[in-house]
Amino acid sequence: MKGRFALWGLLGAVVVMSGSVIALRAFIGPLPFHMNSPMNAESVFGLGLILMLLARSKADEKGEHPQCSRLQILALGAALIVITAAAFWSTLGFYFLSDDFILINYARARPDLRALFTVGGGDGFFRPVGYLSLSWNSLWASFHPAIWHASALVWHIANSLLVFGLALQICTSRSAAFFAAALFAIHGSRPEAVAWISSHFDRASAFFFLSGLILFIHSLRKTARPRLCRVLSLACMILAILSKEAAFVFPGVLFLFLLQQKVEASSAGCRKDAALGRYRPLIPFLAVAALLFVYRWWLFGGIGGYRDMQTGRPAIWMTGFVSAAKVLLFRLWAVLFFPINWKAQPGFFFSILLTLSMGALCWMAFSRCSRKRLVFPLGFVLLAALPPLHLLLIGSDLQKSRLLYLPSVGFCLLLGLAVETMTPRMRLLVPGALMMFHLAALAHNLDGWAYASEKARDACTQAARHIGPGTRKIVVAGLPGSLDGIAFFANGFPECVQMRRKGLPVSIELRPESKQVASEDNVPLLRWDSSARELRSGETGK
Repeated sequence: MKGRFALWGLLGAVVVMSGSVIALRAFIGPLPFHMNSPMNAESVFGLGLILMLLARSKADEKGEHPQCSRLQILALGAALIVITAAAFWSTLGFYFLSDDFILINYARARPDLRALFTVGGGDGFFRPVGYLSLSWNSLWASFHPAIWHASALVWHIANSLLVFGLALQICTSRSAAFFAAALFAIHGSRPEAVAWISSHFDRASAFFFLSGLILFIHSLRKTARPRLCRVLSLACMILAILSKEAAFVFPGVLFLFLLQQKVEASSAGCRKDAALGRYRPLIPFLAVAALLFVYRWWLFGGIGGYRDMQTGRPAIWMTGFVSAAKVLLFRLWAVLFFPINWKAQPGFFFSILLTLSMGALCWMAFSRCSRKRLVFPLGFVLLAALPPLHLLLIGSDLQKSRLLYLPSVGFCLLLGLAVETMTPRMRLLVPGALMMFHLAALAHNLDGWAYASEKARDACTQAARHIGPGTRKIVVAGLPGSLDGIAFFANGFPECVQMRRKGLPVSIELRPESKQVASEDNVPLLRWDSSARELRSGETGK
């Protein structure tokens, strides 16, 4: 007991010290000892808090999911829809960015249905259901940004409602379940996952993943048609995997849930053979997932996915043990606890909310939730982070934070479980402080996306103006791939200009820096002005 108390006190001191560094960086800006971003301090704070929760957790407690009337569920669901829509309403005015232009053009071209399911993508990905749903979306969205963003918001609202349904099966109180779902809905890392059309694969895969998980859990309860629920769950798993390959961890998440059920059953004195029988429903899920993986391997002649530019090998194999440990133990928790784009200095009010949220998290560490019930959410976070592990060394600008869309489900469930054992008063104050911080973080991060999308629209418009009736091509020099960590024009600029020209094609040559154009070409030259952050007319080749 004394050793555990000493450990908890040491962890508490580490958390307070790292939290003080984060607050100091937020209030006064970059610190004199070369700390432009507090990622290391955030990592230490996040890991320390998780260890404190585990150290304070109780060994024996069996939770029952809350009984809610249909009216209560509808009321809480409606509140969740309103909160999510209000938080992301501004995204309807955003323009497209980077890969958006390529995906929308591809979707509007009506890709061949058979080829979608029988030909591996040249980019190393096999996501036929994701591309098919994009193609359906293009039927009414066309080139209208507001409709595309509204569709993305609808997907996110649906996923938030599914997280609420899952939380009702995991948490022991309605308020804790609602908090977990609301936190998922407005988590500060959401701008890339919701405001970027290219993140459609993450949203679609999460929708089918969560639907299948809820159906599987429902089949374990007292239901009239457990087999039907499992068949539908299996179908959802297939759709999730064919939307994005990260969903291959679905059988693993089912195993985690069954493992937790086994632990709780054994602590309640149930027979061992009955507990072991819980794993039998996993067999069809494992078999189908294995068949899909073999089919993917056959299409690509390997695992597919991103490839290392130097070796040509799949990038997923390039993650070493040290990098993997850094992601899973530190960087993952830094972004989940502190989803802040540090490229833009937070304001004073934001810094106050950040400090209050850290105080609320420290108070949360005093809660004594069941250690056995933490198995599922913690395992969910780590397991869902494995497929994109080689991409999860996310920096202070939060680029690639869309990859945490699915892992954040487990994180939100974890915090929901942590608050449900608090007193009624603290169960209101602590989630309130965390929600206000994440709303502020979301608004702070969305400002950057609004700015980048406006600059993207201006750049394409400026380029389109320089294309006359006889212009064969233009040269654009120095166009950045990202702007303050937000996807800008790493891809998609020619498609963007074509979109601004109502579909009229033109040849665009992109150069990393301005070079003289051949004298016989007489080609307009545009340069990116990094100080003004806009395209400006350069010299014309003569």
